[in-house]
Amino acid sequence: MGLHNIIAGLVVLALGVPLLAQTPTTPACSCETGNISSPVNANISIWTLNVTSDRINHSHIGGYTKKWNLCDLPHYQPQQQVKGTLRIWGSNYLKDGPLGGYWATAFKKFQPGIQIEYNLPTAGIAIPALAAKVADLAVDRPATLMDYLTYEQVFHHDPVEITAATGSLDVYGWSPAFIIIVPKSNPLNQISMQQLDGVFGAARNGGYNRSTWLTDYPYKRGPEENIRTWGQLGLTGSWLNQPIHPCGQSPRANVQDVFQNLVMRGSDQWVEGFRAFANYATTGRQIASWSSQVAAAAESDPLSICVGSPLVLGPHVKELAVQGFDGGPFVNRTLETVRDRSYPLINEIFFYANKEPGKAMDPKVYEFLRFILSQEGQEEVQHEGRYTPLTASVVKTMRARLEPASS
Repeated sequence: MGLHNIIAGLVVLALGVPLLAQTPTTPACSCETGNISSPVNANISIWTLNVTSDRINHSHIGGYTKKWNLCDLPHYQPQQQVKGTLRIWGSNYLKDGPLGGYWATAFKKFQPGIQIEYNLPTAGIAIPALAAKVADLAVDRPATLMDYLTYEQVFHHDPVEITAATGSLDVYGWSPAFIIIVPKSNPLNQISMQQLDGVFGAARNGGYNRSTWLTDYPYKRGPEENIRTWGQLGLTGSWLNQPIHPCGQSPRANVQDVFQNLVMRGSDQWVEGFRAFANYATTGRQIASWSSQVAAAAESDPLSICVGSPLVLGPHVKELAVQGFDGGPFVNRTLETVRDRSYPLINEIFFYANKEPGKAMDPKVYEFLRFILSQEGQEEVQHEGRYTPLTASVVKTMRARLEPASS
């Protein structure tokens, strides 16, 4: 046995990954040279097309009809009756699906004096509207660095972040969990979060937690944790020294901030050679989705490993079970593991509110968020059947953030 194989075997034993020997198939075409057949790019913004219709069409793929028993969540009991208009700005997905309407109707049964005024073109306006004081609540994907900086320069403290629902299992757009795929010919079946950082990340000087730049480990790390060959993930034989070809959505997409925060400790330091794909408008006035491009890249290159959405799945690729940073089992992505958050790569949707540390928030906002964090509010989440309802432990943590004593 050669020295490389001995070292690889020791690494595999240390990681608890079985030795695997299989020959990678020669790719039909090269992803690196751009030879995948793709629709012609019209070089115009996708927003000149009917993006909303495209989103709504995707919303009918996936979803669930299961009803969880939510009796471990508190009932909503108003602490006071409030009146006036509650202005909620941000994510279009509350109006592209029925959830925004469900919440407004159900809340009004408890608070008839409240009128909810939605302005929901895109998550991009959520935090800026809160900072500009034209919104009482922002509904958003996780806030970005620029969101935090915008808000903090106005109010000089963080917004209160309240998880409204856990992301979907398989509905594109409704904050689905990240999926890690490889070609079906690849013998790898599982990967850890630590290994994902090694594969998709690189040596870095630090990373962001919200708007704070941190330079201690693991935010800062060296190149010794990089993973660049399949042998470093436990594969042997002809796979041993083969390079890994990572791909996924363009890091400029806001959702990739979430992946960077989950996996790369808030760093923007992606692996060299990362193949990035984005939605674009075709000459036929259609949208060529980044997901379809990632699927094509994964199917055509046996050395690929890609971060994908539910739309990347097909007969020629498989998804990997994922282990958390703290160890434990490798968890498959299922409806239950997304809802109970044991799958490490979940996504979420949030409300953001203005609340000075140690002080009470606007009573309208307070009552609405207490409703969201209740059996009644989460029942409407599963009524829609896209996002998944929160667990009792998450609700308890979020409710504590509403109180004056929270910072």
